[in-house]
Amino acid sequence: MKKRSILIMSPSSLIHRPILVGVVLLAAHQAARADDQIKKTNGDVVRGTIVSLGKDEVKFEKSGKQDTIPTYEIQSIRIDEEPPQLNLIRNKVSSGAYENALKDLDKIEADSVSKADVKQDIVWLKAYCHAQLALGGGGDLAEAGRQLKAFIDANGNSYHYYPANELAGDLASALGKYEAATRFYKTLADSPLPGYKIRSSVDVGRAKLAEKKFPEALKEFETALGLVDKSDDAGESQKLAAMLGKAACLGETGQPQDGVKLAEEVIGKLPNPEEENELHARAYVTLGNCLRKLDQTKPALLAFLHVDLLYFANPQTHAEALWNLAALQQQLGKLDRATQAAQLLKERYPNSPWAKM
Repeated sequence: MKKRSILIMSPSSLIHRPILVGVVLLAAHQAARADDQIKKTNGDVVRGTIVSLGKDEVKFEKSGKQDTIPTYEIQSIRIDEEPPQLNLIRNKVSSGAYENALKDLDKIEADSVSKADVKQDIVWLKAYCHAQLALGGGGDLAEAGRQLKAFIDANGNSYHYYPANELAGDLASALGKYEAATRFYKTLADSPLPGYKIRSSVDVGRAKLAEKKFPEALKEFETALGLVDKSDDAGESQKLAAMLGKAACLGETGQPQDGVKLAEEVIGKLPNPEEENELHARAYVTLGNCLRKLDQTKPALLAFLHVDLLYFANPQTHAEALWNLAALQQQLGKLDRATQAAQLLKERYPNSPWAKM
């Protein structure tokens, strides 16, 4: 018969057992706990301890090793010591619930926030929400711009620094102040990171497009595409954005058929719309504009309808799509639908240049 071993525990070991179990559970909890979380634009989450936050990169430590992430790959950072409701607020911001997010931000008591990085994040989220509301027609563009400028001046090394400059450029462009918009956009080119340099050229190109300086815009988009070809870490979305800018320029400079081909090529390569909703919207707006140049009214209408029905989250592209829908529906004799599109444009985006045309 096989002998079975019997574990005999002394009374003293029984006494100390709960303490030992508690120590083990505490150690397991601490090992599993992630101090800080970095959410990347591709959806990945990196857990570790933030070592330093800078405008170009964020350094973090994980399992005793240090690593860096370029800030243009970062969507948000959750710091371990921040108020628990702050991450819920970020989720509201991501979903476009800016007014609700602002209400919740105002409820955070100043005494509950001790870390400077967390305070900075709260200020950024407030400025970001006000800017998005203004771009969407629900706020003052100039006042939102002043808030962003104040944040930029006070936080020159924040990981929000370049996004803040880009957003300030969007506000200036929406006001028709294209020189000011270009200055903000060109700040991104000061970064040593190719990702920001590419975005700078694309943003400046879009401002030149809006200003109807098409040769200058085309030059910027060509510059962006050249930087993409030389960079090992430039994202596919940046290349597609530059291609769309080039397609728009082709449409405006007597080559709309080439613009259609390039826009359709981009649409065939578009990533998940949940990740790149704005890129999808720009693609169909660009396609629609090129088709209008070719007098292909119904295909152009379908392109703009894509934006109105599926990719309406971005105020600038949605406003442009609505303006075109109103014009095309009127051209097709569908006056009721034309009126509906025009009314929606003025009601939802009263501050948009498209609502004033």
